[in-house]
Amino acid sequence: MGRKATTITLTPEERSYLELQTRSRTIQAQTVCRARILLLKADGEPIDVIADKVGINRCSVMLCLKKFKEGGVENALSDAPGRGRNAEITDTEKAWIINIACQKPV
Repeated sequence: MGRKATTITLTPEERSYLELQTRSRTIQAQTVCRARILLLKADGEPIDVIADKVGINRCSVMLCLKKFKEGGVENALSDAPGRGRNAEITDTEKAWIINIACQKPV
């Protein structure tokens, strides 16, 4: 027998914030996707339906919901700091490039 489906509860402020995020055209698509996941789950949709509507896999939906349960809306919408590849250009090299780019051509 499967587990009982649970819904999440959003405050009116959280719901309006998430709806604003889904309508924004200036934030990352990943954030919009996560906001839609939370709104759909708060409306009682099952995980499989959410995955189909948002266009991602079931595991990604479950990860977003897990992050929400652990730390709320902001935690669910963002990634942990320090993720991704480290920069290959040092700050000194960046300063040198900016200095060269800002000089007048000879």
